[in-house]
Amino acid sequence: MIGVLAQDYVRTARAKGLGERRVLYVHALRNALTPLATLVGLELPRIFSGTLVVEVVFAWPGIGRFAYERAVGYDFTAVMGVTTFFAILVVVGSLLADVAYGVLDPRVRHT
Repeated sequence: MIGVLAQDYVRTARAKGLGERRVLYVHALRNALTPLATLVGLELPRIFSGTLVVEVVFAWPGIGRFAYERAVGYDFTAVMGVTTFFAILVVVGSLLADVAYGVLDPRVRHT
């Protein structure tokens, strides 16, 4: 946010006489949230893939423990299914980040 506040378009908005609240929320915050959209979009699959360690350590039932038990039991079909599920989560997370770019950044247009 600090880097965005020093940009030319924020100074221009202030020079036009816009209120400080409008400058912060409309001009600065929308552009500062773009890197956050990338982070959130890529954290979605990481959250689910981290369940493997938590569920195995604490013996909780879930997809992580299921994947571990199937891998130890040489059930390759189930392991491929869980891996495909995590791959779909990566694609969905990237898609959500791209859609968020279009909402947050007015310079990005989806065709």
